[in-house]
Amino acid sequence: MEANETNYSWPGKTILVVEDNETSNIYFEAALRKTQSRLLWAKNGLDAIDLVKNNPNIDLVLMDINMPKLDGIEATRIIKSQYPQIIVVVQTAFILSGEERMCQDAGCDEFITKPIRLKYLLDTINNYLGPSTDK
Repeated sequence: MEANETNYSWPGKTILVVEDNETSNIYFEAALRKTQSRLLWAKNGLDAIDLVKNNPNIDLVLMDINMPKLDGIEATRIIKSQYPQIIVVVQTAFILSGEERMCQDAGCDEFITKPIRLKYLLDTINNYLGPSTDK
């Protein structure tokens, strides 16, 4: 199958988008609208942790790093320590020295930078939620 023919469809999968920027939320909603996945939303790391605790069926988290109340690195560390099976894809517009390493140390599975190209985002998620990766 050609890359542009990939079917980005993840029925039965739940994605948590953790993002405090409304423009980014609009982008993710549009990007993931046709994937048949269930989307949950959190505006900070504390809300993300609560949502994960209350929704054991979350398969993947798209985690922003720079957020109020609790940053994405610490939220990732807490989520992965309690729910190591959940895939965490960290996404950020700020690339600080050592930031990617800190994310890896916190347990993130992927690190992507903004602006995020649509195909790259969908391919990255598909690597974890696509048909050949069913649990």
